[in-house]
Amino acid sequence: MRMPAAIALILVFCLTTAAPLAQSAEFYPVELVKPGQKGYGKTIFSGTKISTFDFEILGVLKNFGPKQDMILARLSGADLDETGVFAGMSGSPVYLKDRLLGAVAFSFPFSKEPIAGITPIGDMVSVFKSKPPRRQSAASVELDPQSFFSSPPDSDADLASMLVPDGLDWGARSQGDDLSPRLTPIATPLNFSGFSAASIDSLRAPLRQLGLVPVRGMGGSSAVAYNSQPLQAGSTISVQLVRGDMEVNASGTVTHISGDKVYAFGHPFLSLGSADMPMNQAAVVAVISSLQSSQKVSATLDFVGSIQQDRSTGIYGVRGAKPSMLPIQLKLETSRNDLRTYDYEIVQDSFLTPFMINLTVNNVILSSERSLGGQTLRVKCDIELKDHPNVVFESNISDLASTPALAALALSSPVSALLSSGFEDLDMERVDFEIRAVEETRQAQLVKVWQDKLELRPGEKLNLTLFLRKRNGETMVEKHSIKIPEGIAAGPLSIDIGDGVSLTRLGQEGPRSRFVPEDLSQLVKAINNLKKNDRLYIRLYRERSGAVIGGEGMPGLPPSVLALYRSRKTSGDVRSINRVTYLERELPATDYVLSGRKVIEVQVRN
Repeated sequence: MRMPAAIALILVFCLTTAAPLAQSAEFYPVELVKPGQKGYGKTIFSGTKISTFDFEILGVLKNFGPKQDMILARLSGADLDETGVFAGMSGSPVYLKDRLLGAVAFSFPFSKEPIAGITPIGDMVSVFKSKPPRRQSAASVELDPQSFFSSPPDSDADLASMLVPDGLDWGARSQGDDLSPRLTPIATPLNFSGFSAASIDSLRAPLRQLGLVPVRGMGGSSAVAYNSQPLQAGSTISVQLVRGDMEVNASGTVTHISGDKVYAFGHPFLSLGSADMPMNQAAVVAVISSLQSSQKVSATLDFVGSIQQDRSTGIYGVRGAKPSMLPIQLKLETSRNDLRTYDYEIVQDSFLTPFMINLTVNNVILSSERSLGGQTLRVKCDIELKDHPNVVFESNISDLASTPALAALALSSPVSALLSSGFEDLDMERVDFEIRAVEETRQAQLVKVWQDKLELRPGEKLNLTLFLRKRNGETMVEKHSIKIPEGIAAGPLSIDIGDGVSLTRLGQEGPRSRFVPEDLSQLVKAINNLKKNDRLYIRLYRERSGAVIGGEGMPGLPPSVLALYRSRKTSGDVRSINRVTYLERELPATDYVLSGRKVIEVQVRN
């Protein structure tokens, strides 16, 4: 028996419209919002108990963002008359006629009234409909060896900004710098546990530029004082960036839960796109009232899942998902010969991981050592990679004021280089940091070189006496000998003696210079071969043409081959070099940061 055409059309219509109607029944459409409408919202002011507050619609701001509306409302009730819209309230769900309208996400700094911008729930859900691929960085990284050895900054402002990646410089999210009325994302409290006040204060300004309010808060150990509640709309959540002996957590509010999907904040956290960060429940210790912007102090509770996306209208998490964290162990041998060990984990992200390494390393040093006055720090970074050799980097930092920040930057540099490479086979399994502190400036400059011969035959030894002047004017004398290579042709031979950074800078046309690695193995090798700044190097060379091909130096090529590579028909990773290095020797390490370079010449006779 055939179904009548009219009935068939009705069934098709019902089937195709059932899902949208079900969804619209759960959410309140922005199109129906009118001034004067009243509703209620959910958030937490203390502990884990969800409280309700009232609101009244003031209007709808059309196209506040690209095809995104913003709902303006006046909040009231609970403690809002005292606190106003507070940092950490982001994501608090609001309802009209018991249907979810959106999330409290924007505010006016210094406002006398608790007026908030509400992100429509439709915009929050729709931006996360498709699951993106795992976040990748650029296809390759240009390795500049000099970037691993930083110079002291010129000002305190530069010192603070050293610890914040350029990719996270969001001046537009800064709150409090511009006193004119401006609807901005509600600041996100960044709760620090295990951090000194000095280390937090040094970063207060750059963190505010990221829309973050630093709070010296409470860690997971305080969770025993609170009763854990089921995760629901209005619950406080904590996005963990660091966990362990030190903790860094960003807190906000859950807007909506659908199955295992969790939607929160109503505005971007850091606009990372695809992400992988631990999501925990949290308890509110207190809401601190302020004329500028009140803020929530929270304590991290039970782990519930992973934040997997961070976009323009909020963050998206999945309950039960386990994020991939980078285990770190930091050992500090203090200037009093005391050994301290810190174990913690950091999120794996090309921007956030170096940032968090900077924060934690700087904090450990400032918590134990002086921040002003002469200081020398010997640092070592050992990165364990899956299916590749370990990456090992060492450096000495000696300065009068900025030593802790420079040490943090040095230790984060190899991690940053690896994460920025974009190589898919990169899998960092753990990182070990070692720091040894001395409360004095240890710097020395190579000022003179004496040689015992001007003419030598191949195989003969040349004796050198090196004179290094310390910062206090005292002179150190070192004696070394070097053997002229067998089989070397007669003629003048140049001998370069200098510190690792100077010879690296000199060799910008050499095979160890800046280059773009073709694979992870090349990058690992390049970092491991970086010259060190606490020892001198001796290099024997002659001026002679050659080329760097695929990251490998090929000096002394026949003229015909060199002409082929230099031809206009050849384009790619080929670069000319102008010298041949016959021998390079690394002298023993010293306790000083060395500088200076001298060049001598000998005549080789057959």
